[in-house]
Amino acid sequence: MTRLTVALTGDCMATRGALITSDPAAGELRELLHGADFAFTNLEVVPSAGRGHPVHNAAGGGGLVADARVLDEITEAGFTVLGCANNHALDMGVDGLLGTVELLNAKRIPFAGIGADLPAARRPVYVDRPGGSLALISCSATFLPGQEAAAASPELPGRPGLSPLRHSALLEVTAAQMEVLREIDAGTGLRARRAEARTLLGFDPAVPSSEWFTLYGARFRVADEPGFTTACDQADLDEISEWVVEARRRADLVVVSVHSHEPGPTPQTPGEFLRAFAHRVIDEGADVVVGHGPHFLRGVELYRNKPIFYSLGNVVSQIELADRLPAEDYAKFADRGQFTPGRYFDELSGHGRRLFAPHRPYWRSLVPVLKYDDGTLVEARLHPIDLGFGRPVRHRGRPRLADGAEAKDILTDFARLSEPYGAVVSVGDTGTGELLIPPSTAG
Repeated sequence: MTRLTVALTGDCMATRGALITSDPAAGELRELLHGADFAFTNLEVVPSAGRGHPVHNAAGGGGLVADARVLDEITEAGFTVLGCANNHALDMGVDGLLGTVELLNAKRIPFAGIGADLPAARRPVYVDRPGGSLALISCSATFLPGQEAAAASPELPGRPGLSPLRHSALLEVTAAQMEVLREIDAGTGLRARRAEARTLLGFDPAVPSSEWFTLYGARFRVADEPGFTTACDQADLDEISEWVVEARRRADLVVVSVHSHEPGPTPQTPGEFLRAFAHRVIDEGADVVVGHGPHFLRGVELYRNKPIFYSLGNVVSQIELADRLPAEDYAKFADRGQFTPGRYFDELSGHGRRLFAPHRPYWRSLVPVLKYDDGTLVEARLHPIDLGFGRPVRHRGRPRLADGAEAKDILTDFARLSEPYGAVVSVGDTGTGELLIPPSTAG
């Protein structure tokens, strides 16, 4: 019988050392990670060894760059396989991304989600253990234009970057609302400014078909009731799915990592496209989907008895301890004299009154440990994590197993977030919880 355990975590934003502290509860977390056959995290920092140049990244909240030694800290903590597709992967540009690839290869750390071209970024990484194998596929829905990898053409090489999961928004409006939009389009002169495009293309780019009307990048469609939804780019969905099928043939377990900040109807729910994506890759053979990106927990769904963690929040967050910042970040406070990294982050956070510092959910997360017998999920233990909410900046952001009331609060909140998907999370008195697996799966 093949018996394997997988520990899953969310975003790892390590910029300093000793990720596992001398706290006994932190040591217990280290043992948990080291005890799993595979321990996954999302590497959301550029481990720079001097390659690349900072990229303006307003959408990503500024650069997140650290010394290359953080990779040693991450592996020492117990992580053995990394997803790298996220909105900070190219904070040092294409050269910085290629430098990350070189460092990970040199240190023989398995990773997926970035590469020298699109095929390299798309393909799974395979990790073998005496008891069996795991394939990891990593992609990101959140990135800036041009950060997605591209394939080579017969004449030109491909573009280094991340594996993209593009998506689009669709706004449904009533017939009367659509008429108002068309009146605005005509009355403001927008339609007239498309005259050249209509001449060159032979059609109005704002009306690519009788079904859609596009205005400043937003797509509108007539419906009985107003609404808003999102949908995956079909080509990206199909390409990633093909690699899932490939991985299913070649590994005992298949994990799909997806980075997505985009919300659904509320910040705690995923975008509609993300749920459709997760269902598709499980249909194609994935054993588990692990989401991250919004920096707080979202719920879990059991689809075809396979878990989809829509966001596991953070496992390490040392953003405010980063000491490699681009000039454009400092320029935000140029009128206040000479800045150091510490002063910059203190001003950016309003001296701890805004951004992440005052928000307790940011400093809470979970580490699910999944146990498989012959590829069947038989147990899913949930270990709540405390990242030090309210502690000084030099201390918070490093994980420990939560205990007592804090652990129960995290699990209770996670159970509530999972209810809309029909998943049942037990909250015990031992500091851990469990995702209840239907008997048909466990049997």
